[in-house]
Amino acid sequence: MGTNFSLVSPPGRADNRYRPPLGLMYIAAYLDRLGIKTDIIDVKVHPFTKIDRRQIIKRILREVKVRHPQIVGIPCITSEFQEVIDLSRAIKQELNDVTVAVGGTHSSLQPEDFFFENSPVDYAISGEGEITAYELAKVIIDGGKIEDVLCLTWFDKKKKRIVKTKPRSLIENLDELPFPSFDKVDMKYYTTPNPYAVRGVILSSFYVLTGRGCPYNCKFCVAKHLRKTAGPGKYVRLRSAENIVDEIEILANNYSIDGFCIVDDTFGLDIKRTFEFCDELLSRGLELVWGCETRVDRISEELLKKMKKAGCLQLDFGVESGSDKVLDNVQKGITVDQIKTAFKICQKVGIRTLANMLINLPGETVEDIETSLRLLDEIKPTVTLFNIFTAYCGTDIYNECNLNLAPSEYYLLGQPPLELVKNPKFRFSSHNLDFAGFYRANNPKYNRLRNAILSLFSRRYMKRFMASKRKSQYMLQIPRVYRELKKQLRPT
Repeated sequence: MGTNFSLVSPPGRADNRYRPPLGLMYIAAYLDRLGIKTDIIDVKVHPFTKIDRRQIIKRILREVKVRHPQIVGIPCITSEFQEVIDLSRAIKQELNDVTVAVGGTHSSLQPEDFFFENSPVDYAISGEGEITAYELAKVIIDGGKIEDVLCLTWFDKKKKRIVKTKPRSLIENLDELPFPSFDKVDMKYYTTPNPYAVRGVILSSFYVLTGRGCPYNCKFCVAKHLRKTAGPGKYVRLRSAENIVDEIEILANNYSIDGFCIVDDTFGLDIKRTFEFCDELLSRGLELVWGCETRVDRISEELLKKMKKAGCLQLDFGVESGSDKVLDNVQKGITVDQIKTAFKICQKVGIRTLANMLINLPGETVEDIETSLRLLDEIKPTVTLFNIFTAYCGTDIYNECNLNLAPSEYYLLGQPPLELVKNPKFRFSSHNLDFAGFYRANNPKYNRLRNAILSLFSRRYMKRFMASKRKSQYMLQIPRVYRELKKQLRPT
């Protein structure tokens, strides 16, 4: 048998805009190192192509049948619940001897949801997947007591009850983990120049995770409740600067990337490490360009000057609102004055900015929306993303608003937000704003094509472009990206 463990991306991620399945890649690398033969089934379609979910499922099933693994692992967020159940059932129908395990956010927060009469799911993994997936695989392949595997939930048919083992301590030293299995995904696809990693900048890049865990308590995020599912020990853990740049150097040498995007929830938690990271990039002479997401209270002019020198093009900030009242309500832990200061520093240093804005937050008024727009007029982000808030299971707001969705209703959370808010159940704000009209009016206003085009002429970007081995790919992508941006920004 060739494969012990196949890790499968859910069908809905087939058009995930060049975002690789890093979680699966880490698990695959860990299992391989310990002798468990692993592969990743990650079906993709061109991001400008309309996705045919049935065809994607057929392609996944073909791949699973060819590999005929002993175990299939599928990640799941809440909105994917039904499609993961459907995919698991289809896999069981093709291979009735396969064990299906699910993981991911929903499996960590509400693993019991996966177990009901005739469920196709055998096990739900909570928390970090590497060690639990390995221990589960060893029991299934070599035999042993499933009760000894921590962070696992299943239905005991003899006792007719759901069994859940204790949580395990998280992996303390992330430097000990192998780098993600780049060889198990289509790196040609993922490194094609595109404007999604560093938003608005066409770049051949890849995504890098430099730490795990978030210490903040934002009420719209699941991080706070995920912390409660972990065993004793540190929750926030960071890789060393040397280890991170070792990975980036492999990506540069083996896959000819011109940049990268750091996908930590908050890069810069340890400011000393951020300086060390920049120094490590500079000392190795990689000259790549990059972006990351951070908080407005984690930067300084000195730090941004160093980051720019090391190639940082853009910082993404969770601004959320221009109202201190709204920010306090969602426990964001920042103030409007801090937002203004951070954007002034970025403009002074010459780093692009992205402002993530949330509308439809609980208690939000029309006046709060107007205050947010005035803030955007003042801070002038390079890119602005207007996100209609949706309360996911595992957030404080979901609990406080008593949404109490049944598993059969989870699919609603995957609907386009403009459709979802037509349902009064998902209107959290204290106003009756026409969100579609708001979006048509403000998305083009705060995201002008001029900003996207000007980024192509920054000195650091042009230098990287001229040194790139992918110039022809960039030239092919520019017309496609221009058409896509124009379509997105045109009022309808």
